[in-house]
Amino acid sequence: MTLLSIDNLAIEFAGPSGPVRVVDGISLSLGEGETLGIVGESGSGKSVTSLSVMRLLPEDQAAIVQGDIRLRGQSLVRLSEAEMRKVRGNRIAMIFQEPMTALNPVFKIGRQLTEAIRQHSRKSKREARKEAIELLGHVGIPLPEQIVNVYPHQLSGGMRQRVMIAMAMACDPELLIADEPTTALDVTIQAQILDLMRKLQRERGTAMLLITHDLGVVAETCDRVSVMYAGQIVEQGDVKTVFREPKHPYTAGLLKSVPQFTGEGKELHSIAGQVPHPSEFPAGCRFASRCPSRMDVCEKVDPAAYDFGDGHRCKCHLYGGRETNAGLA
Repeated sequence: MTLLSIDNLAIEFAGPSGPVRVVDGISLSLGEGETLGIVGESGSGKSVTSLSVMRLLPEDQAAIVQGDIRLRGQSLVRLSEAEMRKVRGNRIAMIFQEPMTALNPVFKIGRQLTEAIRQHSRKSKREARKEAIELLGHVGIPLPEQIVNVYPHQLSGGMRQRVMIAMAMACDPELLIADEPTTALDVTIQAQILDLMRKLQRERGTAMLLITHDLGVVAETCDRVSVMYAGQIVEQGDVKTVFREPKHPYTAGLLKSVPQFTGEGKELHSIAGQVPHPSEFPAGCRFASRCPSRMDVCEKVDPAAYDFGDGHRCKCHLYGGRETNAGLA
């Protein structure tokens, strides 16, 4: 059953010369207990998309100008702020990239966890504190009875991220959004955090939307993947299918850029150029200027979505004649 659906979503930010569209017509869906990865370079619109689901975009700077976001069929876009506060943390929770910016530095860990628990329950302070200690132990933090009495800066990066996971899972959300949850951690701690997230997801049946630029993390963690470029989804499908047979030149370029430990002297592949600024998105394919397979039509016409079956879709002129009206959902 579909838990989250995003349909033809467009988001604009205020700019000095007028509104700038940073996310343009993206569609995706996420089933119960499923993990969907969103990958792409910095500036692709991944984090903006995740923040829009939580309705955390600054209202004075950003606006959803098109499309809808639905949780079990209920439109989140149409909810009032008071109604949305009941959804955040309770039905949808988020793990941010850098826990030091998400945790309040002047309050102890126990107080922050306790407040998160009491925000969506009628538990007393004592009951909430007991649950906070149990949660810290559940996410692998040693001596949780002592950790509740320390401040965030007294913990390592890995421990802070475990606290964030405990806080996110406090109310058993239906959907967990993880925005680059391991970027600031070393490789060993990254693996531990990902194992923990998978373990909790299996135990609680939580669906997860994982935002990352690390294709290895997607290969290990996700069921399906959506590849974003310049505010659009250019390819999506089952992880094994997309990684084994990438259809879009951008997806293929990302996969070639992953370091291969097959011998010395092998040159590291890179994609020439960079993601264009949203105010400079071209009329045609947004990847055309960097694409090794570009044709004349690419610079003039925005490509349609092409369907290869089994949910594998791609937005590229290389596959003319395979158009689908379903879009990249």
